[in-house]
Amino acid sequence: MKEIKYIVFDFGGVITKKQNEKMINKMCQILNIPVKNFFLLYTKGRNDYDSGLIDARTYWTKIIKLIDRQLELKDIDKLIEFDVKSWLGINEETVKYIHSIRRKTNVALLSNMSFDTLKKINNLYWMNDLEKKILSCEEKVAKPDYRIYDICLKKLGVEPHYVLFIDDSEENVNAAQKMRINAFKFTNCNTMKDIIENEYILSK
Repeated sequence: MKEIKYIVFDFGGVITKKQNEKMINKMCQILNIPVKNFFLLYTKGRNDYDSGLIDARTYWTKIIKLIDRQLELKDIDKLIEFDVKSWLGINEETVKYIHSIRRKTNVALLSNMSFDTLKKINNLYWMNDLEKKILSCEEKVAKPDYRIYDICLKKLGVEPHYVLFIDDSEENVNAAQKMRINAFKFTNCNTMKDIIENEYILSK
């Protein structure tokens, strides 16, 4: 079993549930596109938005240009609203688990997150359980870029083999492992707990 001094959690898909389908449908209605086309468009330029290099209106204006649409400003503001809301469905099981282990080990957040989403979650109760928060919008770089993992390690102040990173993206997990960080892909809270309890020793 490996000794761990920091467990680092992703936000979307780990601390929160998967992106809300109702909000996705609302965005698709505004854009007038089928849901099956949404994610290909949604990821275009997303890293720049999550990295705080462009604002929300610029991001959505680029998306709208890709599908050759003309939308009013109020529609763009609705897209921004629904986008943020789509990521706010808290996974209460994960939040409770984080709270239960914070006296045994250190816990942190490493997330690709826009300033717009950060504004909505900054004062939520569970944020107090996370000792360190490494966010793409503040660091100007997003996962899976190795630089954000390097920033994370420096802020945690521990060697990578003492860190466990949990993310729902295989690509992000692989990038962390290349940095010699222990990492696995999140599927559900029970599986996560089993892996942690059977493979790692928690310490501070």
